[in-house]
Amino acid sequence: MMVLQGILFTAFLTCASICDLKTRQIPNRLSLMIGAAGLLHGSPIWACTGLFVTSLPYLTAAMLSKGKIGGGDIKLMAACGSVLGPVHGTLQSLIGLTLVLLVAAGIGLRYGFQAAKQTALPLAPFLSAGGVLSFLMLLFYR
Repeated sequence: MMVLQGILFTAFLTCASICDLKTRQIPNRLSLMIGAAGLLHGSPIWACTGLFVTSLPYLTAAMLSKGKIGGGDIKLMAACGSVLGPVHGTLQSLIGLTLVLLVAAGIGLRYGFQAAKQTALPLAPFLSAGGVLSFLMLLFYR
């Protein structure tokens, strides 16, 4: 069952990343499908805990950043939290945000930090990479 969940999770995250890269939006149906994949492991309490623990920091950051973090990112992370649970959902955030910071630093070094500051990067591809890596850790290091 975990393998099926992993295949669905990876496929939906890939679709979310492509949509975010092309349109800067993540369709609600993708977040819903990822959330539904989270129910495959059979523990609704674990899924709900992961949903809240993973999404609340993004909701807080969105309110404090005046719209720099979109609602799609919040919903995506909530859905991923239902699949990964609270610990691996947090790990997904750490990996994904580290990746986006590394890319932003690379842009800053290449084009100047003022250019990097004004460059809007879609979060979904980085969070998706973190999600897949976290799922693999969940799968192999349980």
